[in-house]
Amino acid sequence: MAHLPYPYRVKKKPLRQFALLTILIVALSALTGCAAGPNAATRLITQVTDGVDGESGAVKLRNFKLVLQPDSSAVMVGTIVNQDEAEDAVIAASINGERASIWADGKNVDSLPLTLNKPQIFAGPSATAYIYTEYLGVKAGYRVPVQIVLARGGIVELDVLIREKDLEFADVSLPTAQPANE
Repeated sequence: MAHLPYPYRVKKKPLRQFALLTILIVALSALTGCAAGPNAATRLITQVTDGVDGESGAVKLRNFKLVLQPDSSAVMVGTIVNQDEAEDAVIAASINGERASIWADGKNVDSLPLTLNKPQIFAGPSATAYIYTEYLGVKAGYRVPVQIVLARGGIVELDVLIREKDLEFADVSLPTAQPANE
Protein backbone atom coordinates (compact mmCIF):
# COMPACT_ATOMS: atom_id res chain seq x y z
CA MET A 1 0.00 0.00 0.00
CA ALA A 2 1.42 3.33 -1.00
CA HIS A 3 1.74 6.30 1.25
CA LEU A 4 -1.44 8.33 1.13
CA PRO A 5 -1.34 12.12 1.11
CA TYR A 6 -1.97 13.96 4.46
CA PRO A 7 -5.75 14.30 4.48
CA TYR A 8 -6.18 10.60 3.79
CA ARG A 9 -3.83 9.21 6.47
CA VAL A 10 -5.39 6.90 9.01
CA LYS A 11 -5.25 8.40 12.51
CA LYS A 12 -3.70 6.46 15.40
CA LYS A 13 -6.10 4.39 17.34
CA PRO A 14 -8.04 6.67 19.70
CA LEU A 15 -8.63 3.77 22.10
CA ARG A 16 -4.89 3.41 22.71
CA GLN A 17 -4.56 7.15 23.43
CA PHE A 18 -7.50 7.06 25.81
CA ALA A 19 -6.10 4.05 27.68
CA LEU A 20 -2.68 5.67 28.00
CA LEU A 21 -4.21 8.93 29.30
CA THR A 22 -6.37 7.02 31.82
CA ILE A 23 -3.39 5.06 33.14
CA LEU A 24 -1.38 8.27 33.44
CA ILE A 25 -4.12 10.04 35.45
CA VAL A 26 -4.63 7.06 37.79
CA ALA A 27 -0.88 6.70 38.37
CA LEU A 28 -0.48 10.41 39.02
CA SER A 29 -3.33 10.40 41.55
CA ALA A 30 -1.97 7.36 43.36
CA LEU A 31 1.59 8.68 43.49
CA THR A 32 0.65 12.13 44.77
CA GLY A 33 -1.59 10.76 47.52
CA CYS A 34 -4.77 12.27 46.13
CA ALA A 35 -6.29 8.82 45.82
CA ALA A 36 -6.21 8.31 49.61
CA GLY A 37 -9.30 10.46 50.04
CA PRO A 38 -10.49 11.20 53.60
CA ASN A 39 -7.89 8.82 55.11
CA ALA A 40 -4.85 10.60 53.64
CA ALA A 41 -1.99 10.62 56.14
CA THR A 42 -1.37 14.34 55.74
CA ARG A 43 -5.04 15.12 56.33
CA LEU A 44 -5.06 13.25 59.65
CA ILE A 45 -2.21 15.22 61.25
CA THR A 46 -3.53 17.00 64.32
CA GLN A 47 -0.33 18.17 66.01
CA VAL A 48 2.01 20.18 63.86
CA THR A 49 4.10 21.74 66.66
CA ASP A 50 5.70 20.50 69.87
CA GLY A 51 2.86 21.97 71.92
CA VAL A 52 -0.39 20.19 72.67
CA ASP A 53 -3.86 21.73 72.96
CA GLY A 54 -6.77 21.02 75.26
CA GLU A 55 -10.03 22.59 76.30
CA SER A 56 -12.81 22.50 78.83
CA GLY A 57 -15.85 24.28 77.48
CA ALA A 58 -14.89 27.89 76.77
CA VAL A 59 -11.45 27.59 78.41
CA LYS A 60 -8.82 26.84 75.76
CA LEU A 61 -5.32 25.56 76.55
CA ARG A 62 -2.94 26.15 73.65
CA ASN A 63 0.58 25.05 72.74
CA PHE A 64 1.49 23.42 76.07
CA LYS A 65 4.96 21.91 76.50
CA LEU A 66 7.54 21.55 79.27
CA VAL A 67 11.06 22.98 79.20
CA LEU A 68 13.57 20.93 81.19
CA GLN A 69 15.97 23.05 83.23
CA PRO A 70 19.61 22.11 83.97
CA ASP A 71 18.71 21.31 87.63
CA SER A 72 16.01 18.77 86.51
CA SER A 73 13.15 21.15 87.27
CA ALA A 74 10.66 21.88 84.50
CA VAL A 75 8.72 24.97 83.45
CA MET A 76 5.42 24.87 81.56
CA VAL A 77 5.10 26.90 78.36
CA GLY A 78 1.65 27.60 76.94
CA THR A 79 -1.40 29.86 76.99
CA ILE A 80 -4.83 29.59 78.60
CA VAL A 81 -7.70 31.73 77.31
CA ASN A 82 -11.19 31.92 78.81
CA GLN A 83 -13.74 32.76 76.11
CA ASP A 84 -16.72 32.83 78.47
CA GLU A 85 -18.25 35.75 80.36
CA ALA A 86 -18.13 33.70 83.56
CA GLU A 87 -14.76 33.84 85.28
CA ASP A 88 -12.89 30.60 85.89
CA ALA A 89 -9.57 29.89 87.61
CA VAL A 90 -6.69 27.44 87.57
CA ILE A 91 -6.80 26.03 91.11
CA ALA A 92 -4.18 23.28 90.75
CA ALA A 93 -1.81 21.63 88.31
CA SER A 94 0.14 18.40 88.27
CA ILE A 95 3.10 17.38 86.14
CA ASN A 96 3.90 13.67 85.83
CA GLY A 97 1.64 12.90 88.80
CA GLU A 98 3.26 15.44 91.15
CA ARG A 99 1.61 18.66 92.27
CA ALA A 100 3.07 21.64 90.41
CA SER A 101 3.56 25.17 91.72
CA ILE A 102 1.60 28.10 90.29
CA TRP A 103 3.42 31.44 90.30
CA ALA A 104 1.94 34.87 89.57
CA ASP A 105 2.48 38.43 90.77
CA GLY A 106 5.93 37.59 92.19
CA LYS A 107 4.83 34.73 94.46
CA ASN A 108 3.32 31.26 94.59
CA VAL A 109 -0.47 31.45 94.44
CA ASP A 110 -3.32 29.06 95.21
CA SER A 111 -5.35 30.00 92.14
CA LEU A 112 -4.88 31.85 88.88
CA PRO A 113 -7.93 33.81 87.63
CA LEU A 114 -9.10 33.33 84.04
CA THR A 115 -11.19 36.27 82.87
CA LEU A 116 -12.84 36.79 79.49
CA ASN A 117 -10.28 37.06 76.66
CA LYS A 118 -7.42 37.92 79.01
CA PRO A 119 -4.87 35.16 78.31
CA GLN A 120 -2.64 33.70 80.96
CA ILE A 121 0.72 33.14 79.26
CA PHE A 122 3.09 30.70 80.94
CA ALA A 123 6.84 31.47 80.66
CA GLY A 124 8.59 33.49 77.99
CA PRO A 125 9.03 37.25 77.52
CA SER A 126 5.31 38.06 77.85
CA ALA A 127 4.61 35.68 80.73
CA THR A 128 1.81 36.54 83.11
CA ALA A 129 2.25 33.39 85.23
CA TYR A 130 4.30 30.21 85.64
CA ILE A 131 3.51 26.57 86.31
CA TYR A 132 6.56 24.56 87.28
CA THR A 133 7.85 21.57 89.18
CA GLU A 134 11.07 21.49 91.23
CA TYR A 135 12.06 18.01 89.99
CA LEU A 136 10.81 16.18 86.92
CA GLY A 137 13.07 13.13 86.64
CA VAL A 138 12.30 12.53 82.93
CA LYS A 139 14.60 13.23 79.98
CA ALA A 140 13.84 15.69 77.21
CA GLY A 141 12.10 14.14 74.21
CA TYR A 142 9.66 12.11 76.29
CA ARG A 143 6.03 12.92 77.09
CA VAL A 144 4.51 13.19 80.54
CA PRO A 145 0.92 13.55 81.74
CA VAL A 146 -0.15 17.03 82.84
CA GLN A 147 -3.39 17.92 84.57
CA ILE A 148 -4.75 21.44 84.85
CA VAL A 149 -7.60 21.74 87.38
CA LEU A 150 -10.11 24.51 86.68
CA ALA A 151 -12.55 25.81 89.30
CA ARG A 152 -15.58 25.62 86.96
CA GLY A 153 -14.29 23.61 84.02
CA GLY A 154 -13.00 20.51 85.78
CA ILE A 155 -9.77 18.73 84.93
CA VAL A 156 -8.01 19.06 81.59
CA GLU A 157 -5.57 16.23 80.89
CA LEU A 158 -2.71 16.68 78.43
CA ASP A 159 0.17 14.49 77.24
CA VAL A 160 2.96 17.08 77.08
CA LEU A 161 6.34 16.89 75.32
CA ILE A 162 9.48 17.75 77.28
CA ARG A 163 11.91 20.03 75.43
CA GLU A 164 15.49 20.90 76.27
CA LYS A 165 16.36 24.43 77.32
CA ASP A 166 17.87 25.50 73.99
CA LEU A 167 16.99 27.21 70.72
CA GLU A 168 13.70 29.06 71.12
CA PHE A 169 13.41 27.87 74.75
CA ALA A 170 16.86 29.06 75.88
CA ASP A 171 15.33 31.96 77.85
CA VAL A 172 12.66 29.87 79.62
CA SER A 173 13.55 29.54 83.31
CA LEU A 174 12.03 29.21 86.75
CA PRO A 175 10.37 32.36 88.08
CA THR A 176 12.33 34.59 90.41
CA ALA A 177 10.95 36.88 93.08
CA GLN A 178 10.54 40.47 91.93
CA PRO A 179 11.96 43.16 94.24
CA ALA A 180 9.28 45.16 96.01
CA ASN A 181 8.70 48.68 94.67
CA GLU A 182 9.54 51.30 97.22
